[in-house]
Amino acid sequence: MSFFREWGRFMMAGATAHANWEISISNTILHNRKRLILLALLIVPIVIGIVTSYAYADGIASILPDMLGGSEAYSPSQYSLGIFLGAIVIGLLAGLITGCIGAGGGFIIAPALMSLGVKGIMAVGTDLFHIFAKAMMGSVIHRKLGNVAVRIAFVFVIGSVIGATAGGAINRALYEINPVLSDTFITTVYAVMLGFLGIYAMSDFLKNRKKGGGAAHGGDGEAEELGKLPRKLQAVKIPPMIKFDHNITPGGRRISWIFLVLSGGLVGLAAAIMGVGGGFLTFPIFVYTLGVSAS
Repeated sequence: MSFFREWGRFMMAGATAHANWEISISNTILHNRKRLILLALLIVPIVIGIVTSYAYADGIASILPDMLGGSEAYSPSQYSLGIFLGAIVIGLLAGLITGCIGAGGGFIIAPALMSLGVKGIMAVGTDLFHIFAKAMMGSVIHRKLGNVAVRIAFVFVIGSVIGATAGGAINRALYEINPVLSDTFITTVYAVMLGFLGIYAMSDFLKNRKKGGGAAHGGDGEAEELGKLPRKLQAVKIPPMIKFDHNITPGGRRISWIFLVLSGGLVGLAAAIMGVGGGFLTFPIFVYTLGVSAS
């Protein structure tokens, strides 16, 4: 029983911290005119798309190529009132999970939409669009707070673009072969990826708990030593070397650009195939593989 009690305290601490962060971000946006304007501009394409789809749906469908949304390929996805209402409920539940435990709703939305009958490749695209606006706003705010390592982000994006392009090509090729094959592939990747991350996170938690480390109880993980894998990767000197964590470690840390590009490629590939943001994959890679501090 003590394990479940400690686990409950750990989850509550994480939920409280994330809720406070969400409130802080919301207040920052609502009390700044420039950010409100940016938020409104992000909504404009959605409004235009809705109006256009209702006004010119038949004419547009006849001239668009199939791969962009004609009636024969990726969309529409047999919409109905049930799917529409179900999508609203899914959005609410994903937001609730994000607010309660700090987990991104990305890994919830795509599988849930597929369960409603939306084609997997379209569920992935819908999920990525919802993540895009949120990520842009969060990045701007975190940059002003000093929480963005620009050098790491720039190199990481190079790999992400390559990986996302490859993932999109894979999804499209599988769908053109057979839509059922595409849905099966996406579902299998989800099951394998989330299962692996769940087992890894639990084993890491139990290991830290046995050692009596603070990380298992929400302590200061930044003061911990690097694991074996981050030490090995940071010991590889393939120039140019990217510097980071100057305010955490005296003199900072360094890692070769090649590992950032490879990590970005993996995240971009997963994002294009699964429709998830980098939260549940980027964070473990940065912290447990590359040795970047959690802050």
